[in-house]
Amino acid sequence: MISFSENHESALISYEDGQALASLRDPQGEALKWVYSLGILPTKHIVVVGLGAGFHIAALADVDPELRITVVESRESLISVFRSQFSDIENRVEVVIAHSAQELLGSLAFEEIQDNRCFVVSFRECWAAQANLFTEYFAHLTGRTLESVQYHLAEMEINLKALFLDNNKTLSVKDILPIIEASALEEREKQNFRILGELVN
Repeated sequence: MISFSENHESALISYEDGQALASLRDPQGEALKWVYSLGILPTKHIVVVGLGAGFHIAALADVDPELRITVVESRESLISVFRSQFSDIENRVEVVIAHSAQELLGSLAFEEIQDNRCFVVSFRECWAAQANLFTEYFAHLTGRTLESVQYHLAEMEINLKALFLDNNKTLSVKDILPIIEASALEEREKQNFRILGELVN
């Protein structure tokens, strides 16, 4: 259950089942620390898993006025308070609601995020009871699940049956390399995957 309460600075803090979704003492400071930890943002479209109280989204929006932000969330009741508390960035932030991994995978937002190679980040401090679901969302959005690998490699017509043997595993490039090597892809395309494999050593 979601509830809201004012902190000592009259900022609204959201709670899930009694657990605060942002720092009670210094939500702005917590948000800034998180934004600085991201380093240089590699794209102009950032996807954040978790809306929480929204202070981290506001801090991220302050970094670059041209930054486009998409938030993936499952708790619809957080949106109206976020919109009222941070109305100055309302037009720059899209909130995508998904109640399950399958709903996320079937959404147009997922296709856009994958096709545009958006930078995907997480704000775990606001995950609370959604931690397992949001971990799954993050894995899908960053291409680390069988379903997302299938999405990326669909046009290459590669047989991914070997990956189904351990369907619950979070994948890396190294897991996919043996399947790429055994495929009928041209040598040039295989070499691209080998280089990726070397980069993640």
